[in-house]
Amino acid sequence: MKDLYRRLPTTAVLIVFAYAVIRFLPALPFLGVLYLIIAGASLELLRLTAPKKKGVLLILANGLVLGAAFAYPLFPMTVAMFWVLFSSGIYLLFALRERELLPYFVRDFGIHLLAAFYLFFPLYFLFELKKISPNHLFFLIFVIAVGDSGAYFVGSAVGRHKIYPLASPKKSLEGLVAAVITAGLAGWLSFLLFPVSVSPWLAVVTGGLIGLVSQLSDPVESLFKRAAGQKDSGSLLPGHGGLLDRLDSYVFCAPLLFFIVTYVWK
Repeated sequence: MKDLYRRLPTTAVLIVFAYAVIRFLPALPFLGVLYLIIAGASLELLRLTAPKKKGVLLILANGLVLGAAFAYPLFPMTVAMFWVLFSSGIYLLFALRERELLPYFVRDFGIHLLAAFYLFFPLYFLFELKKISPNHLFFLIFVIAVGDSGAYFVGSAVGRHKIYPLASPKKSLEGLVAAVITAGLAGWLSFLLFPVSVSPWLAVVTGGLIGLVSQLSDPVESLFKRAAGQKDSGSLLPGHGGLLDRLDSYVFCAPLLFFIVTYVWK
């Protein structure tokens, strides 16, 4: 509970910031802000994974290229993905010059691709949801927040059956069930607060599914921290850790909601 009180002031600031950016910024400026946030999370990921050669400028450039593919339909995503693959390989070809660094090539190559395809690519779907309407983004944020809260309170009170003991020792099956139920209810409530073109029952089902997937997305990010022996990805957000800690649930859920909206809701 003490940790909860530490989170509240930061949470209030994040809510106001997110609402203002989503509601009032046009699409391209919103994408610019999103790029900066993901770039910060990528640098945290780089710190956790600690490659022998840190291509910071490479990661930032790859993020820009992928962003351009999302922003401009005439710039094909396939070309952007090729650029990420090509540039990462060429960077390490010239950066790894010492023979003793050769065993780290595969690991470093994977880490630089990870920043692009684990963070920038899936999180840019937040931009895609914003383009459809701000209410779709509010739906996602509200459902994840309520689902996480349900998992936290129920898991803390009655959680007994651990499901990810290595990644997230405190997460339980009881908390997971609570997340699905509360996220489903949040889907219905979000339908009332942030109207979208979908039936109420489908909003409930979508909310429950997002609640489930968010509880899977979070522990995947936790494994990076466990592997690095860190509790948080950073310290930028008091009580919340780093940017990566706040974005972890959206890595899987942002693309999921976009695909649901595109192929199921319509």
